[in-house]
Amino acid sequence: MVDAEITEKRHWRFSLFFTKAGFLLVFLIISIIYSSFLGSVYIPVSSISNIYLRQIPFFGSFITAGYTATQYEIIVLVREPEILAAVIVGAALAIGGTSVQSVFRNPITEPYIIGISSGATLGAVIALASNTQLFGVYSVQVLAFIFSIVVVTGVYFLSFRTGRVPPVYLLLTGIAISLFISALVGLILFSNLRLQNEAFAWLLGSLSGVTWQELGLVSLLVAGSSIVLSTLWKELDALQMGEAHARSIGVNVERTKLLALLVTTVGVAAAVSISGLIGFVGLVIPHLARMIFGGSNRKVLPMSAILGGIFLLLSDDLARSVVHNEVLPVGIITGLIGVPFFMYMLSRISRGNYAA
Repeated sequence: MVDAEITEKRHWRFSLFFTKAGFLLVFLIISIIYSSFLGSVYIPVSSISNIYLRQIPFFGSFITAGYTATQYEIIVLVREPEILAAVIVGAALAIGGTSVQSVFRNPITEPYIIGISSGATLGAVIALASNTQLFGVYSVQVLAFIFSIVVVTGVYFLSFRTGRVPPVYLLLTGIAISLFISALVGLILFSNLRLQNEAFAWLLGSLSGVTWQELGLVSLLVAGSSIVLSTLWKELDALQMGEAHARSIGVNVERTKLLALLVTTVGVAAAVSISGLIGFVGLVIPHLARMIFGGSNRKVLPMSAILGGIFLLLSDDLARSVVHNEVLPVGIITGLIGVPFFMYMLSRISRGNYAA
């Protein structure tokens, strides 16, 4: 009788999880379709539908009319890359936030805390200031990615204490290095005023102008890092219970921390390289996932990715719609939404009302 009740409860929990997950996936698809209709240029629904059908392998060859060449270019070369970039970047930031919060055992950390954002900013500003063409038209993105990796690596090795990396040292070192790099960025901008507008757009985050070529490599890096982090869910769950507990059940703590932070850095740095700095996604979305799905990373990691994609996509829709014929930096929208939610989360944490 007891075994039957346990089996029934387990079946009910799995059914509830798949119902919630299915709802989120459907909502994501609806959000993607809805976002296709937003823009400064009006395109009829029938034309957009034909353009989407045109892109279906084999079947698309039968769709030859119902839209103009300009409409096709706007949807395929402008709106589709931006929509997919929002989903990919949002997923990368959210799953990275889940990983970092588990490693640090701290609900108010995010991927940027270990130097990813400051490194990317320094790389981007150096590329803009030097007007380098070392990597062609993608020099800003590539240098932003490289500097993110370099800075996080430096933060990690500077945090070594007697053969291990205590989370508190990693956190404080990341903050200190980030502040130092921010001062360097400020000095570069102060000495070169022409860069301020370009750097301003980078610092606020934007998905405008993302191309298919940029998305190709970034999507592979984000997908790869997300898969690796998802396979580490047991180790990350153990770290959430404390390093002593993790060691007691056989987890190689230092190796897990290094791998989780390295993989997180690669995914988030790749995303940031094409979007600039978009705040609060990696901070608030993991908490939202835990509120809906509980505390285990087995569910929180993949569901954070879906929720992050939805959140950033809808934020980008607002950025394109709130001011007529203007596109706001999406980082402004995520900040306006993220700060109130973060304050709400702090109130829940202070009352002990939090799914850890």
